[in-house]
Amino acid sequence: MGGKTPLAAGLLLAYQIIEREKRESSEIMPLMILLTDGAGNVSVTGMPPREEALLIAGLFAQKKVRSVVINTEHESLDRGLAQELATALDAPCYTLSELKAESLYQTVRNELQG
Repeated sequence: MGGKTPLAAGLLLAYQIIEREKRESSEIMPLMILLTDGAGNVSVTGMPPREEALLIAGLFAQKKVRSVVINTEHESLDRGLAQELATALDAPCYTLSELKAESLYQTVRNELQG
C-alpha cells in the first residue's frame, strides 16, 4: 500500500497500443479491461496525476474505444475514483464483489458484443 502508481502512463501505453493495432488491422474491435482502484499518483507530464489520468481516459472515449473498469478497491474504503475514471472512459464500472469468476467471462463477452 502507498506505493507509486503510474496510472496515466499505463493508460497512455494502452491507448498507443490500441491505436497502433487499429491502424494495422481496421477490423479489430479493441476492448480495454482496466483493473484499478483509480488512484494514480505518478504523472507523466507534470500535471496533477488524477487530472492527467482523466484527460488520457477522455481520449479513449473520444475515439470510441470500448472499455470496462473493474474497481479493485475494497467497498468499505471506496473513494469513487474508479467510477470517476470509468465515467471519463465512458465505460461501465464493476466492483470485484459483482464479478465472480464465472460471471467475469460473461461480462466481457457481453461488452464485446455491444
